[in-house]
Amino acid sequence: MIGEKIGNYTILEIVGSGSMGTVYKAEDPAGQSVAIKLVRSQVLYSMEKRERFLQCLLVASEIRHKGVCPILDLFDDNDDFFVVMPFVQGRTLEHYMDKKPLPWPEALDIGLAIGSALESIHGAGAAHRGLKPANVWIVGGDGLPVLLSDCCIARFTEIARRGRIRPSSLEVDFADTLIPLGALAYMSPEQVRGAPVDHRTDIFSFGVVLYEMLTGRHPFEARNSLARISAILEAEPASIPSRQLPISAHLEPILRRALAKKPEERYQKISEVMADLECARHIASVECPRSANASGIRGWFSSLFSHSPRK
Repeated sequence: MIGEKIGNYTILEIVGSGSMGTVYKAEDPAGQSVAIKLVRSQVLYSMEKRERFLQCLLVASEIRHKGVCPILDLFDDNDDFFVVMPFVQGRTLEHYMDKKPLPWPEALDIGLAIGSALESIHGAGAAHRGLKPANVWIVGGDGLPVLLSDCCIARFTEIARRGRIRPSSLEVDFADTLIPLGALAYMSPEQVRGAPVDHRTDIFSFGVVLYEMLTGRHPFEARNSLARISAILEAEPASIPSRQLPISAHLEPILRRALAKKPEERYQKISEVMADLECARHIASVECPRSANASGIRGWFSSLFSHSPRK
């Protein structure tokens, strides 16, 4: 399909592909690069799934936040759907971390930026439902240093990479969604059980991502998917040693509450998590001023693309 047109867009290259569809880099009529996600008809095999998919896209298209990747266009062809978004320049948080911990000031800055984007999504009466490092982009230019992709539609469109709606209308069952194994690690207990989900599922996923940024490891480490499910449902994350993270005493209760198994025992709003993180950062900057100033967002953001990946 390289060089062919899909709608008004010229296909430049294939970015990724999988059982659910393909992602293309394309060019719009104005010469701007865009990403086009093909969602195959067999993924949306029923009218109910198609309607839910379109509802999720409607929610996502209404969100206006500099930390949320917008939906530019949507069209279908023979029951296949094409979702058009800006082509993101940058690296995913997954690649940026490279399975290593980030300096805590950097991790908190990225976490607060993710939280700001989630707050906008939740304010629209929606939930991301697919937050993970592969859907968080470290970007350059104006605005926030991160960009969340696949907002509200991750469960329909995740593949291997090469008017407002009431929250109750976005509830999904585990059995009615296709969950790639890479996404399983960031699912909340209620998602794993197949229970209805709301914005608090994102708070759990946020806790997993934050824990990973701070420690370089997953809070629910497991050798296979079944063990991972069991750990998410039953295990408690290991405490962070103070020698590994000097401000662990301030962050440990935040992580514990964000990763609570029951939604009602978690933070009820992402803004509450952000407020506690801001407080922890302020206390830590007084206790560890040299460390706090050494790797703040202003320092690493300006040099992000002038250095090789972390070794």
